[in-house]
Amino acid sequence: MRSTPRRAAYASALVGLLVAASTLAGCADGSSGDDGGDSNGTEQSEPAGDVPFSLVLPDQLWVSADGSEVLADCAGGICRWDAAEGTLQQVDDGSHVAVSPDWSLFASVGDGATVVLTDESGEVVRELTGLHDEDVVDASPVRAVALSPDGTLVAGADMDGQVIVWSVEDGAEVAAIETGGDDASALAFSPDGELLAAASDQVRVYAVDSGDAVATAEGSGSTAFGLAWSPNGRWLAGPGTDGAPTVWETDDFAQVDQLPERQLRDLAFAPGSDTLAVTDTKDDVVRLWSLGESASESPVRELVGHSDEPGAVVFSPDGRTLFSVEGSDGVISWEVRTGAIRDRFELPKR
Repeated sequence: MRSTPRRAAYASALVGLLVAASTLAGCADGSSGDDGGDSNGTEQSEPAGDVPFSLVLPDQLWVSADGSEVLADCAGGICRWDAAEGTLQQVDDGSHVAVSPDWSLFASVGDGATVVLTDESGEVVRELTGLHDEDVVDASPVRAVALSPDGTLVAGADMDGQVIVWSVEDGAEVAAIETGGDDASALAFSPDGELLAAASDQVRVYAVDSGDAVATAEGSGSTAFGLAWSPNGRWLAGPGTDGAPTVWETDDFAQVDQLPERQLRDLAFAPGSDTLAVTDTKDDVVRLWSLGESASESPVRELVGHSDEPGAVVFSPDGRTLFSVEGSDGVISWEVRTGAIRDRFELPKR
């Protein structure tokens, strides 16, 4: 799909891709594979020139709380698939940058630096303001958005290194955080919602109630979309030195493990908190990283099946299935136990 490896692009906000997608859909004659057709036999023409085109946007992926549906943003809107069959159920209007775990609340980027919250029916619940509204061409000044696990808080980051945490109930500002001038490419709430991690030049952790910095993750650096707390709260994973996927112990945010010579794209913890799925900007492999008591006890399995660099990953609620997404391939589901491909999801029509 892409003619050159995307390195710096991963530090940009997903929202830039979301805004640009409709433009690309109109100016490119899109494709989903080298043979001019997608995996379901739908004819696709080749893209014009070197303009990249993604049928499925690769930077976010969600699975419903009951494991029955998978959701991602597509070039034509919001795609919903049957998780078991891989069939495309519907394509709704709009786009998302964050979804609550129970799928009751969706966050997207509005005009300027606003964050818009909608419910399951698409009705606007709240419009949140306060981030700095920089003049950006074909993108948004909102660099990252995250919803707390209980859906009561939403955080947004802008290009000036500011992060705001709002209350979903009334839109009130809960905390204003200054990250030191570096915009955050990823935000992640702790499982209890009391801490917020932000990945910029380093991974820093803030108290949600006050906005005060409480820790800087040891050996953290670079930027990436991948930033996640383990469900049990014991680990924080994100970009370490030179962007290598890194795990920190949350008692003191000391580094406990790392995948050297890899460049983090995205990651997700399994429900049991003992396994990480990791994607890389250097190749088309999805890695399952089992966390042991030491680095020597942390085996890595490689899942091969994408034709280009995959982006977001997410586990099913029971931890038995992993979903990964790449722009032209779309979504692949994997059997975690064996590493075998379960299904290649139906691609949307351009």
